[in-house]
Amino acid sequence: MASLNLLYSPAYARLQDSFSVWLQTLGYAPTTVYNLPRHISEYLRWQEHQGNVTLDSLTASSANAFISHQQLQTGIRTKRNHSAGHLNKYVQALALLGRYLRQTGAGGEGFALRQVAGEKRLPVWLTVEEVRQLYHVTGDTVLGIRDRAMLAVFYGCGLRLNEGTSLEISDILTDRRLLYVRKGKGYKERYVPLTQQNLQHIQDYLSESRPQLLQRSTESLFLGANTGKGLSKQSLYVRVKQLAKTAGIIKDIGTHTLRHSIATHLLQNGVPLEKIQLFLGHESLDSTQLYTHLVNGSL
Repeated sequence: MASLNLLYSPAYARLQDSFSVWLQTLGYAPTTVYNLPRHISEYLRWQEHQGNVTLDSLTASSANAFISHQQLQTGIRTKRNHSAGHLNKYVQALALLGRYLRQTGAGGEGFALRQVAGEKRLPVWLTVEEVRQLYHVTGDTVLGIRDRAMLAVFYGCGLRLNEGTSLEISDILTDRRLLYVRKGKGYKERYVPLTQQNLQHIQDYLSESRPQLLQRSTESLFLGANTGKGLSKQSLYVRVKQLAKTAGIIKDIGTHTLRHSIATHLLQNGVPLEKIQLFLGHESLDSTQLYTHLVNGSL
């Protein structure tokens, strides 16, 4: 890992590896697990260039100095200073690194970093027609039936990637037309209503597709084509991207895009923010307010 990321300090190389494992253990999205250690690697390489190669040199002042350094840099293609959104990815990565160092005892000082001010970029979401295209390309094969059930969960029910990955068969409460989310954000549980169509997609998968995929005993809802065991977060994320590519959707989307999309569509159809908050499992209404900006920007 050290040679691949040009980290010469053994302590830094080990830190980057263990930080990645920590993010995975906490259930962060595959893109986060992939990208944040890369941002941290840039910070650590910068530290090495300053002559700092030990963990005790990873301080709040050095983290802030690195962000200031990044603000002076220009993009290779744009030749312009980095946007606030780009810089705040480093802020997020360093804040989590500080938390990791404190929790593991590798360092006692937190990184008190402020977000870089700038125009807030709204999340990507799909139109109703684009969602129809996703459903259309699933087909009636074993995997197609499974993929429709996946869309029913991530779009129809607005689940986060970790929540959908953790679903088990018993979490589909058919009689009550509810989906039980056992592992929500912050370990909070909630029930999500199932429309008749979403329930039908899931039931079709359970009766027609899942038995053909099953190779070993498992309660996981979504199974892989070759392994017969529960799909990983990465596999579910990649599958959604493959469906988007097949559907000819050029937007860069993942499972969270489907969550943004259903929330936006609900708001467009007049569903109150408070109900959408409960539906998504947001702790604060402030998080749900984001979708008013999406809707206002789309009208």
